[in-house]
Amino acid sequence: MAKRISEEVRQGVAKAHDAGHSKKSIADRFGISVSSVTRIVREGGSKGAKSAKAPPTQSQSPEVQKKIAEVERRIAALERKIQYYGARKKGVGTRA
Repeated sequence: MAKRISEEVRQGVAKAHDAGHSKKSIADRFGISVSSVTRIVREGGSKGAKSAKAPPTQSQSPEVQKKIAEVERRIAALERKIQYYGARKKGVGTRA
């Protein structure tokens, strides 16, 4: 029978994952398998209360906001290209 993973270990795994540690290093640190780490992270860390990551704060510098706007503009342009070439592949809107 498999051993139970304590609540303390679950919380430690969740904190380590939130801090950016790899699943392999977390598994080695707590003496559990990588699949257990994956399952704990997917479950939200604690069996009691599920903790969701807080959204980033809105107090971003103007430079960061400008970069985000540029990335969003590029994404929109790429989505338009994908739609265009998808339509061409299907023969929609062509003179064929």
